[in-house]
Amino acid sequence: MGVENEAMLSYLEDNYRFADLFNQLYFGGGQVVNPEELAEASEVYHGKPGEKSGRTRDVKKRLKSGRELKILAVESQSEASGIMPWRVMDYDCREYGRQIQQAQRANEARERTGEKVYESAGERLDKVRKEERFAPVYTLCLYHGTEPWDGPRSLKDMMDFGESRPGQPESSGTREWEECFADYPLHLVCVNESLDCSGFRTSLRDLFTILPCRRDKKRLMELLSGDPAYQSMDKETAQTLGVLMGINKFNGNEETYKTEGGNYNMCQAIRELMEDSRLEGEARERIEIIENIMKLSRCSLKEACKAAGKTLEEYRQAKKIYTKI
Repeated sequence: MGVENEAMLSYLEDNYRFADLFNQLYFGGGQVVNPEELAEASEVYHGKPGEKSGRTRDVKKRLKSGRELKILAVESQSEASGIMPWRVMDYDCREYGRQIQQAQRANEARERTGEKVYESAGERLDKVRKEERFAPVYTLCLYHGTEPWDGPRSLKDMMDFGESRPGQPESSGTREWEECFADYPLHLVCVNESLDCSGFRTSLRDLFTILPCRRDKKRLMELLSGDPAYQSMDKETAQTLGVLMGINKFNGNEETYKTEGGNYNMCQAIRELMEDSRLEGEARERIEIIENIMKLSRCSLKEACKAAGKTLEEYRQAKKIYTKI
């Protein structure tokens, strides 16, 4: 797992942010998930005996409101996946399988005491009573990479129904087969795209508002100039933003950006990142020009610098900047 995923998952372990995430992205800002009713539930789903390893959810929590129980999960992605709908379906099915196994074991234990558990041969075969119900699972796939998501958004997108290909006709009955297919949609949220963040009640609003601007300097500068939130961010949000935006200078040097109120000025950190990127680009261009002249003309470094209209000291300074950044 990459550092970006680790940062995002650590950030979402907080119950208030986790509830805020589901309330906005599932319920449009409605306060359906109460953070006080959430409990940590991340675990490994073990396979059948003999399987080498199980599968682990990124973040999973139990939401218990009165007698109702629901399972909420987040799968964090920094890269697009070509099999993500299947992965989420597999996680969800393993969760349902775990719940069914728990019910079966409980029923078997009751039966061993002599209690009548089942009302029919079908119930005895399943080891599950027909009135038993299980906790529904809601999985959110959170993509926070910088490139557009080009992976499938449902299980159907992964299937070959016989669609036409260059030089080949479409197979008969293709559309009918596709319409009959039992699809499994992926609840995908791409934070590199502009989202409606108005309903967020935690610092997720600030984080998800700025991430789509990572590759748009103009939008980024407008946001930093117009929203004072980035001049005073809490430490966890600042650290997460630092990782997701690649502000290497911030993480490990947080005290440099600490404000009098104890928060962190990410405006300063981001502007320094942008300036470093500019200087790095200029230094790389200068180095490439001089070294290409040396290679093509087979001349000395001093002669190449002179041909490029630069001094030897300017080349050394460019090297220093490029290596440092």
